[in-house]
Amino acid sequence: MAKGKLLDRLYGLPLDGFIAARDEAARQLKQEGQAEAAAEVAGLRKPSVSAWAVNQLARRHVDRLAELLESGERLRAAHRAALAGRGASGLAAAGRTERGVVAELVELAARELEAAGRPASPGVRERIGNTLHAAAHDTAAAALVRRGRLTQDLDPSGFGDLALGGEEEVEGNGEVATHQTRERRQTARHARDEARKQASIAADRAIMAKREAERLRAAAAKAEDAAARARAAADAATEAERAASERAGRSAEALAEAEARLSKV
Repeated sequence: MAKGKLLDRLYGLPLDGFIAARDEAARQLKQEGQAEAAAEVAGLRKPSVSAWAVNQLARRHVDRLAELLESGERLRAAHRAALAGRGASGLAAAGRTERGVVAELVELAARELEAAGRPASPGVRERIGNTLHAAAHDTAAAALVRRGRLTQDLDPSGFGDLALGGEEEVEGNGEVATHQTRERRQTARHARDEARKQASIAADRAIMAKREAERLRAAAAKAEDAAARARAAADAATEAERAASERAGRSAEALAEAEARLSKV
């Protein structure tokens, strides 16, 4: 049996049967004189419960898994558009779609576990969801999930241990690393360009704020001068009013005296 088919068979088996089937396959390869292949197969790791459940999605729910990976492509495209300054209108919708498909696939994986006599705990569900989010967010993770030979969970924040079964674990890691490096460099470039853009915007806003502050200070100084002139004018008017009142009082007194003298004549 070709190694690829052998690996597909092993990672599609119920968890309880993996170790025995792996050891038997390695024994047969050794008997056939394929010592190197036998050693590779004997070293295959048994999948974790959550990784096994995701592997079953790749076998039994191909269409729904393809929908997730397509939603991941749309999400990454929307994310790149937002980072490039082309608008973020589609990012929220793409994120909601991706999360919705992940939730549906988690339920399908939980049913696969229950059918195999392994109820899915909240922790297992969370790890399944993390692996599916990683597949949506990163093309290298998508390739791993689609292949259906995971032995460990994938971490959407950067993976951790990427696990493939058998021959492609040795031959595929370089390609996976290349995909990861390319994606991370692209993300870093977008982040750098966005940082430059934001720094330029911040610098422009700082200049505008400085000019506005200078304008307001000048306006405040003019207002203070106007207020000072107004206070001086008010003081002068008050003094004039007081002087006029005094003159009016003296005039009234003089008039009263004149009328008194006139009455005596």
